[in-house]
Amino acid sequence: MPLMNINFVIASENPKELSDFYAKINSDKANKGFNTTHYFISLSNRSKIHFYRPNENHEWQRKGNSTSLCFQGEPSKDPLMFLERWISEILEIGGRTMGPPKLAGFGSEQWMLDPEGNQFLILVPYFPNESAIKSLM
Repeated sequence: MPLMNINFVIASENPKELSDFYAKINSDKANKGFNTTHYFISLSNRSKIHFYRPNENHEWQRKGNSTSLCFQGEPSKDPLMFLERWISEILEIGGRTMGPPKLAGFGSEQWMLDPEGNQFLILVPYFPNESAIKSLM
């Protein structure tokens, strides 16, 4: 079987603006795609997120899709503190929170909305301790 990359697509009314929003979250820049209604950002694992405006004949749900992007930060000994700084940065570029951040046994998470109302998750795991690392091996 040939080597394949996993890519994601997000339908958008304003693909340029939405790709810029997600590029900033990913500390990256948006790239122009096939035409003026297609942009993408490249991820470190060779995957891409494509943003496009569906054609007029395609009926699509505009908000609240059942799948979601998850942006995971570096593990931290204080994941909530790191997450709160990240939330502030996302709010400055047009994101919105969905309820308060949550602290759990794995780390801290926050459900967010992008400028078009699509949900995404930001996650900061706890920095693993020695026993946690051994249990994963």
